[in-house]
Amino acid sequence: MSDKMNDRKLVLPGEKIAEGKYRIPGAFVEGEKTYAAVIGILDAENRFIPLENKYIPMAEDVLVGVITDSRHAGYDVDLNLPNNGFIPSRDIRLTLELGDFVMCKVREVTETGDVDVGEVRRLPKGKLVSFPCAKVPRLVGRQSSMIDMIKERVGDIVVGKNGYVWISEKADIPLAMETIKIIEEEAHFPGLTDRISAFLNIQKKVE
Repeated sequence: MSDKMNDRKLVLPGEKIAEGKYRIPGAFVEGEKTYAAVIGILDAENRFIPLENKYIPMAEDVLVGVITDSRHAGYDVDLNLPNNGFIPSRDIRLTLELGDFVMCKVREVTETGDVDVGEVRRLPKGKLVSFPCAKVPRLVGRQSSMIDMIKERVGDIVVGKNGYVWISEKADIPLAMETIKIIEEEAHFPGLTDRISAFLNIQKKVE
């Protein structure tokens, strides 16, 4: 059922990707094994890279959103999910306004799919862009290596597991967006971190 692609392997939904229980985006646990929930790739180091844009919220996930409605009881927030999230006023100590960008953490996901969020923090002015949820792990990198490198060169960025990426207005927004686009297009290729590092070095020298 699987095709070989050099040192990578195409994995179909339902195929086993690991022995043991692992919390991996685009995968699910059954018994003592972890299986692919979406089509993806196992790389040379047996890391699973989902290729479908499907995000399943889980407790403790960090999300980025934008406030879409404000009322006395709280705030509706667009979290790039089928349903808006809701932030009760009683749970936060700050006043939010329509259009504010926020970073928050998933507290609970109900049986109906509603997401209860907490630890809400307002983000400064900036730009919000969408990124395929399945490729977010590549944008962040192992132990945040990729995103830390990008922030070091272009400025402050926050990546939500829901696929929203906030870029500070004080950052080099055009370079950040170009870098993010390259990662989106080449997420399934090995050696991506080194290529992005070289690209950013060249861009900064050009300046």
